[in-house]
Amino acid sequence: MNSKAFYLAVGNILLLGANAQAQHLWWNLERQNDATCLYGEITVLATHPGIYYCGANWHPGEAAGGYCGIQDNSLKERRTIFSVWDTSPDLHPTVTAADARTVFNRFGGEGTGAHTHMVWPWKTGETFQFFVQKEPSLKADSTDMRYFVYDRSQKKWLHSATITSPNGGKKSVTTIGGGLHSFLENLTGKNRNVPKIALYRLWLGKSLDTMKCLTRARGDGTWGQLHDAYFLAEGDMAELSAVFSQLEKEYGKPVMGTKGKSLDPISDKPVPATVSADLKRLPRANEVKDN
Repeated sequence: MNSKAFYLAVGNILLLGANAQAQHLWWNLERQNDATCLYGEITVLATHPGIYYCGANWHPGEAAGGYCGIQDNSLKERRTIFSVWDTSPDLHPTVTAADARTVFNRFGGEGTGAHTHMVWPWKTGETFQFFVQKEPSLKADSTDMRYFVYDRSQKKWLHSATITSPNGGKKSVTTIGGGLHSFLENLTGKNRNVPKIALYRLWLGKSLDTMKCLTRARGDGTWGQLHDAYFLAEGDMAELSAVFSQLEKEYGKPVMGTKGKSLDPISDKPVPATVSADLKRLPRANEVKDN
């Protein structure tokens, strides 16, 4: 992987400088602070190159916090990304399993940790589905976090990577939670007036069978509810309104949120039955040796 590609995939996500701009959804965990399983859906309805749609960022700022989602890099390339921060300056995560197409390395910038990405041709209007799970590792005093994505063309789940983190006595290493949020980030700071809209839904639990839909969230920037999900958006309001009008027949009208205030909860839907069945027989990627 050349240095330019690595910088685009990693550095632009992590360096929240003057150019970067993001909108966030802060999820109410509904007392599920010890969760180890998270299933999520992102549906991008309008996009532009240079945007990262983070499906979930768990334990931000804590030991082994991490994130996953999809990125619109250019007119020719899109990706899915999964990364985990260090447990401590001396305790680093490593990629211990990966699909043959997954690229992985260390990252730096705003913190340090283990990064993975895979070229993934997600499409506007189609729902991107992902699943992350933490389990005790075969490595002593460590935790495995596995990242899976659903391949719509093959109609099957794919194990993108496992990142193994030393526990270091930190509870955040073994759970998914903390200030759990999703976000939409303009990595370049350009074309901010161009409409971008994405829908988000998350399910969280201590096991596959106990995952519950997160129905309440607060946001900043341009956010709200649409099609019984939460949305984040960026763009000129007049242009966004025009896009929302075009989407109204299929998705309904948006309910706009304001910073610091809550909207009524969205519907408490269970994990789709077909997804729940699939998650109980997930594949495993090949072990990464000498890492």
